Amino acid sequence: MILILSLLCASSPVQCFSATPTPDANIKHVDINRIKSIITNYDDNVDATVIPLKKIITTLGYNFNINEDDKIKITYTTDFGSEEISTFTYTQFTKERHLDCINLFDGYDSCIIRCETIDTSTLNIRWNASWIPAGSTWLYTLADLANWDITRKVPDFTKISKFSGYKAVFVLFSQAVKTGCITLPISLVEGNTILSIKDDDTVSISIKESIDLVSEADKCRIQNRRVAQELAEWLDVSRRPSSKDYDEWASIVRQRVLANVPGAGPLDVDPNEDDTEGVIVLAFSAFCVAIGWELHSNMYLICHDF
Repeated sequence: MILILSLLCASSPVQCFSATPTPDANIKHVDINRIKSIITNYDDNVDATVIPLKKIITTLGYNFNINEDDKIKITYTTDFGSEEISTFTYTQFTKERHLDCINLFDGYDSCIIRCETIDTSTLNIRWNASWIPAGSTWLYTLADLANWDITRKVPDFTKISKFSGYKAVFVLFSQAVKTGCITLPISLVEGNTILSIKDDDTVSISIKESIDLVSEADKCRIQNRRVAQELAEWLDVSRRPSSKDYDEWASIVRQRVLANVPGAGPLDVDPNEDDTEGVIVLAFSAFCVAIGWELHSNMYLICHDF
């Protein structure tokens, strides 16, 4: 019986099956290291929080035009849902949102923290975006005029924001005048993006994005009103889907991010607001500028940790 089967296999090779799989000639291997290089070697004027799809598509050998869109399938998943999106739509709306961020947020910047290879078709990208919080621009301007060294500090999102009084402001500026150093707040958003690319007859690209503070908001861990408000404003500008209008998206973000944060409701009043004391601070700021300029022109300032 064994002899008969052997003869049949010898005479009919088509009926003999090997345990070793035959490579599919239609499957292309993505050069993931080249894709990684594109992502990490980004230009300063490019949004590092999104994927540079245009460069990636051309690297894969496709023309970046509307006729190629049917050959490319992109699934974009965020903390707010998932959608299939065209290359053109993704590229256009991320470019517009980035320009909006630059125009609306003082000192806006974004960078890649790290980019790691998971497997031959997948990258794990860690990024952040930072900007000067609303209401703090004048502090940075003052520090620049006085030529103070600025240490940027991210507020603790787990602590309820409380104003420690104008005495603390006086101490802050007094120390800055003496040392030439000042610690100022900075808004920071960090996120993670998993990029997967499969290239056969149709390019399949999966972009899965998660933002740390949105996850913390879901767990009701954000207690700092200012951190929550800055995050909500960034999401309003940077992550509004092309399918959502401004009011609808703002409502979604407000419910997701601000609903459980103490003092962040639309009718909540900041108990620390006082116009009279604000005038005093501004007057003292002008005094600091004068002193700062004098110190800058006559002595070297030594920076100490605060």
